Amino acid sequence: MAARSHTSAKTFRRALLAAVVLALFASACSAEPAAAVRALSADAYADKVRGAWQATMFANFSGLELQGVWLDEPGPDGAVELLTPEQWSTDDDTHVEYVHLHAMEVHGIDPTYEQLRDEWVSHLNNDIWVATRRARDLMDEGIVPPETSDPELNPEGVWSMDAQLETEMFGLLAPGLPAVARERATFFARISNSGLAVDVSAFYAHLYAEAFIESDIEWLLDRAVVAEPEGSKVTEIVDNVRGWHRAFPDDWRATRAEIAKNHDVDPEWWGSEVNFAVTIMALLYGEGDMLDTITIAGLAGWDADNNMTTSAGLLGVIIGFDDLPEPIRSSTDIYFNEDLTGDLPTNDSVSGIAQRTVRVGEQMMFSAGVRLRDDTYEIPLDPADA
Repeated sequence: MAARSHTSAKTFRRALLAAVVLALFASACSAEPAAAVRALSADAYADKVRGAWQATMFANFSGLELQGVWLDEPGPDGAVELLTPEQWSTDDDTHVEYVHLHAMEVHGIDPTYEQLRDEWVSHLNNDIWVATRRARDLMDEGIVPPETSDPELNPEGVWSMDAQLETEMFGLLAPGLPAVARERATFFARISNSGLAVDVSAFYAHLYAEAFIESDIEWLLDRAVVAEPEGSKVTEIVDNVRGWHRAFPDDWRATRAEIAKNHDVDPEWWGSEVNFAVTIMALLYGEGDMLDTITIAGLAGWDADNNMTTSAGLLGVIIGFDDLPEPIRSSTDIYFNEDLTGDLPTNDSVSGIAQRTVRVGEQMMFSAGVRLRDDTYEIPLDPADA
């Protein structure tokens, strides 16, 4: 009896062990795989946001006197002077986004069009132009966005570039989250525009969002193009410019001539299409060098300051503030709101604007499922990367 009892106990233990192993195996097979993430340190995020804002201010100010100067031909070498004033002043490249940042601080990251209308009426009344000016005037007539960009009420919004120079910030607010960046940029772009500039706004925001993770310009363009719908005019323009870049790899002026021939189609030099093409050209030929990129965008002409600003801001994300080249890094931190009205401060700082952008960006990230662990943002991997 003792022997049989011992044998039975051994058999039971073996059966129990086998059952445990099978249970563990089944559990492992049925468990959900760990979510794939991309990591971005909190310090790197803050540095890159500040780098983008500082480069934006620098390029915008340096390009103000160049807008509309070179149309039939590009400017001569050496004609772009990089300026470092004692303070940056407001311009539509920056202060529309400044008001939008304020609106999200006051109303949350999902402000309504009615709330945005109220913020525009309170704070955005000077130094705005074309479709943006028309949208603001329509608000005084009781029109609420997105009807402020209706083609019949705001015809210049069909072809002008307004929105594409006023929405890059939404890429800064959604690092590694290009779909979120696109959606937000599109929502805000429709305040002033109904045409190509809306799609370009989404494309730029996509580039900025991805630039927190990847530095290669060609890769960034590939990723943003993939997200475009079939038959996208944005894709056509990008493909054309990249093709000319391959054909004339050492001659941006040759590509500029092709852009003039094929994409200078709008009634005025502030058209969306030609200026978008120029910005892509500057990014390609600049090859990641901030000063070269700004110079090419400026010399190319048309609405030079806007193209300089957008390309500089993207490279500011890639490079970060600490590694910005001189004279950009040591240029002034003072931001003077000479054109804003209402209760916004007259004097501000670029570093302060960047810190506020990071705070709103964190809210945007957390709402999209990003987690902060050990001072590192864990950003859910885009399905296209899985």
